[in-house]
Order: sequence, then structure tokens, then C-alpha cells
Amino acid sequence: MKVAFIGLGNMGSGIAHCVLKGGFELAVWNRTASKMEPLVAEGAKAAGSAREAASAADVVITSLMDDQSILDVVQAGNGILAGMKKGAVHVCVTTISPECADRLEELHRKHGSHYVSGPVVGRPEAAATGQLATYLAGDPQAIELVTPVCRTYAQKVNVISGRPSVANCLKLCINFSAVAFLEVMGEAYVLAEKCGLPLQHLVDFYQQGVFGNPTLKMYAEKIRSRDFAGRGGFVMSGGLKDVQLMLATAKRVGTSLEVGAVVERKLKAGINAGMQEADWSASYEITRKEAGLN
Repeated sequence: MKVAFIGLGNMGSGIAHCVLKGGFELAVWNRTASKMEPLVAEGAKAAGSAREAASAADVVITSLMDDQSILDVVQAGNGILAGMKKGAVHVCVTTISPECADRLEELHRKHGSHYVSGPVVGRPEAAATGQLATYLAGDPQAIELVTPVCRTYAQKVNVISGRPSVANCLKLCINFSAVAFLEVMGEAYVLAEKCGLPLQHLVDFYQQGVFGNPTLKMYAEKIRSRDFAGRGGFVMSGGLKDVQLMLATAKRVGTSLEVGAVVERKLKAGINAGMQEADWSASYEITRKEAGLN
């Protein structure tokens, strides 16, 4: 099976390495050509455009930033659909809106190809070691075709629906849960500090009791120590994009995410303060500032 991979950022590069290590013939393309070099050194083929990468592929995987970047690469004159053969499958691992997933499904149906939403859960180090979770939604036969590829980078492959946008709704729910926990922990730390309580007691409670998830354990310490450097993490500008997708989706279906609105305000304040490249948990700094802490 031939695979094309488009988008080699923090997550994409790790996923692509896993696909290559899984024994699949791999073509890669990225706007910044230098990001292709490590994969080419391992045996991947560098393509000159998304069209060239997709032209021989049975499966095309995209790991791009947002709705617009994916739609642009799919529809461009030298983009994915311009080169993609009939019957091939496009898997998008990015957090995108359900509406974008519906649009991608329509574009592929008209082209004669297939679209599968496959958003992933996990940090860049999990992507590099094949320890992600992925949620697949789309045509059952298309999912069956791509599953062996997905298993190279995901230890948990969950098939959830025949409708692609359902997977994106689930990913927004998962990410909303995560960002809400970050906000709750930040507010709890501020309350503890204002009360004169050593924060380590809360860290112990989170790490040893409530939260068994390794990512949440990591964030319990990250927020306590105020270590918000963006090294391999999820930058605040990307977090704001995801939160706004959550809020827009909630509004469309007739509900509201009140904690989400609070988080959106604090992420915007953080970005306005120059923290756009800091980890999104740096919203804690806004909580501290509003509480009068230095």
C-alpha cells in the first residue's frame, strides 16, 4: 500500500515516521521543504507538491493546522484532489470543525475518492512512538483500507461512525474536557495560594488520586511550576482555535459551554500579552494576574 503524508509539524512528523517504520511506501510533502529531510533520509520520497505526493497513493494523510489550510491544500490546482486517484482515501488527523469534515466528504464524493475523519489524541511524543489514540469515521470499506496504516501510529484505533463529522464532534468534546480541566486546576492553584496552602498538596492529590491520565499528571506539575515553554506542546494560538471550534459547534447544536467561554477569554488575553507560542495551559498566568498574584 502506498501512502502520502502532507503536513510535517510537531504531530505530523512523528506520525509520518511511524507510518514509514510500519513498512509502507511513503511520499511526503510540506510547505517548508527542510522538514521532509529526516523522513527522506529514512527512505521516504520527497514530493514537489501535494498533487505529486497524492498521485500514486492509496491513502493520503493530512496533518495541517486548521479548516482553511486543509481546504486550500485539497482544492488547489496542485493540491490533493488534482492528483488523487479514484477510490483512494484521504484521512485527516487534524482537529477541524464538523462542517469542514462534511465539506471534505462532499468534495471527495464528487471526485470519486473517499474521506475518513481520523482525529488523534495525544502529544507529539506519543505521535513519535505510535502511542496515539485515533477515532475513525467514514465509509466502512474506506476505514477498513486505512486501519493498518492508522495502527502504525495509534495504539487505540476506534471506529465510531459512518459519518465523518461525528469523529470531529468527539474530538472537540475530548479537547474541551482537557482544557476545562486545565482551567479548573489553575483556579484551584490560585485559591490554594491565596489561602496560604502549599501547592504540592494539590499536585499530590491530582497525580495520585483523581487523575490517572499521564497527560493530566504532566499538566498538574506543569501548571504548578509555571513551565509554559512551547517545547513540543500545544501552543496557545492553536488552543484558541480549538476552543473556538468547540464554542461554535455548541452554539450550532443549541447549547453553551460556559467554562469554554471563560477559557476563550483567557487564551485571548494570553495571546494579547504575547504568549501565543506558550503552552495553552499558560492561561494560568491570566488567572493569577486577575487574582492579584505576581
